[in-house]
Amino acid sequence: MSIFARSPFIVTIAESGQEGSKVELRIWNGTGSAPTDPQYVLSKLIPASNNVNTYYNISPYIREYLNFDERQTNWNNNTTTPTDQWCNVEVKRYKLDAGTYTLLDTTTYKAFDGFGYYEQGYNPTLSYDILCDEGTFFYAYDANEDPSTNTDYRSNFITVATTTTAVRARWTNLNTGATQEQAISNSSVIDVRKVHQSYYADGNKLEIFYVLSGVVLYTGYFEPYLNCRYTPIVCDFVNKYGGWQRTWFFGASNDTLSVEKTDYNLMQGAFPDYDTLVGQRKSFNVNGKKTIKVNTDWVREDFKEIVKQLMLSERILLNSLPVKLNTQSTELFKNINTKMINYQMEFEFAYNAINNVI
Repeated sequence: MSIFARSPFIVTIAESGQEGSKVELRIWNGTGSAPTDPQYVLSKLIPASNNVNTYYNISPYIREYLNFDERQTNWNNNTTTPTDQWCNVEVKRYKLDAGTYTLLDTTTYKAFDGFGYYEQGYNPTLSYDILCDEGTFFYAYDANEDPSTNTDYRSNFITVATTTTAVRARWTNLNTGATQEQAISNSSVIDVRKVHQSYYADGNKLEIFYVLSGVVLYTGYFEPYLNCRYTPIVCDFVNKYGGWQRTWFFGASNDTLSVEKTDYNLMQGAFPDYDTLVGQRKSFNVNGKKTIKVNTDWVREDFKEIVKQLMLSERILLNSLPVKLNTQSTELFKNINTKMINYQMEFEFAYNAINNVI
């Protein structure tokens, strides 16, 4: 089971006759066993004898163990997801009866920095932890390789959390029908490439499936976008499942620089015969902020789900640089109303133009 820590995750203890309850949380990144001692111990007394329900929201404690400062660089192979992008959570529930705590059960979860929508109710989860929606996605076929790793990063990856049941990934060429398969390690969190490196020209269908039963858990179609009139802008963001997702802006883009400064009146060096070359006003603390306005080019109606997740994301990279989204609202277009759908967004680069990091 999974926990999406940007939404509340409620642990309920409601045993008949209890006087109170306790929850022990053991949280750790990566593989290995749970810590001996709990990181957090939460306890409550019951509200009243006729209302014994006690509730604990454990999400805020989990988010302390999640960050996306480290980024995947090996995009051509299935690679272990950086361990600080997810964590294990062991929850021990206790009831308090006659002054003694009694252990009720122990449950272990994998937690991600994702969220659920209000309509999904409390504690939304996935039947199988694949941190990407199904559907059809496009990538820039002519995108450059990453110069630091000499790796082609056009299509990127999806994150898959496996159990003890064996699963495999299968890539099917959209033109020839040829296939490639690869096993995915059990009980791991793995970044699985969306497009097999030999299928970049044609694109492929990616399926994640159980080995023994053949049941398909995920299907995604990834197609090259070949008609780029403009330089494509690559956007990586943490989606609603708490995994990195890549989308592209294929339309026109415009860069802007805005400058901030403080002006003051200058005291003249000589008076009244002052030097006219010096001037009367000067500026200090001059720095600038860069923004970029991008367009998706024409997209299908279902692209609005990507737009929603992007606008709600707390971690966004544009051309591998950190940004924040200035666009605060947008219409989620419907084909019946708008035949040609294009989304325009404005991002602000999350750093000053002049390096003043101290």
